[in-house]
Amino acid sequence: MKIEGKAFIITGGAGSIGGTAARMIMERGGIAILFDVLSPEAGTAKAKEWHAERCHYFQVDIADMASLESACAEALKIIPKGSLAGGVHCAAIAPGRKWSNKLSESVPTFAKVLNVNVYGTFAVDAAIADAINSQYPDVQAETFFPRVTEERGIIINISSAVARPVPARCLTYGVTKTAVLGISGGMADFLGPFGIRVCSVSPAVVGSALMGADRIPYFLSELEASAIFPRRVTDPTEIGHGIVYLIENGMMNDFELRIDGGWRGCSNWAGGDPRKNAISLE
Repeated sequence: MKIEGKAFIITGGAGSIGGTAARMIMERGGIAILFDVLSPEAGTAKAKEWHAERCHYFQVDIADMASLESACAEALKIIPKGSLAGGVHCAAIAPGRKWSNKLSESVPTFAKVLNVNVYGTFAVDAAIADAINSQYPDVQAETFFPRVTEERGIIINISSAVARPVPARCLTYGVTKTAVLGISGGMADFLGPFGIRVCSVSPAVVGSALMGADRIPYFLSELEASAIFPRRVTDPTEIGHGIVYLIENGMMNDFELRIDGGWRGCSNWAGGDPRKNAISLE
């Protein structure tokens, strides 16, 4: 897919990975539509700072289907007709709580993360796919239309290196990212007849607001112990390049791109009890 002239919805678009993806898309002549939780004033100011004409902002709750559908409808009104070609779903949460032996204490946290990271992913993919399909009369004409032969869009979901295997340290967050991989695979199969590809990107530890500066030292020690190479935090631009590659290569579908330095998270006991080193249980 050629990015120039195409519009892409980026959830978490004001953040590190989403913002990097948005700027890379605009550098290639694309249009970035940012969905995030910033106020309309703050989000719009950031969008216009990045590009006066080809960057737009909408305040969106990804766990609210009405919010998503409304923003998609408004986005279609301000971009060139027929230009919406996909989405990059980066929005997620990773709240932590103090480690304890009582696993049931994680259930409320899990419910919250599940709603945003899993329900939110399904809802985002559905809203973007419907918005893309709304541009094509053949999809609206009948339920079972002939499978198209031209590429019409791509959706990229951000999963995580801790999606498989899921380490104890990321017990609730990691499981939700495993679900993201399942959603991506199912969506790819469902949306294939519409000419819409679906892939996922699984980063390791990324320097971002989601991670938080207080968690970086712990994960640096984990990367040093368990990553193959390089044993460092991933830069958002490395994720952005992967996203651009998946957009531009039309044969990439139902594919998980791991950008993780070969890191496979697990409970590493070589340096003592890992439960004492972990700041929190995600």
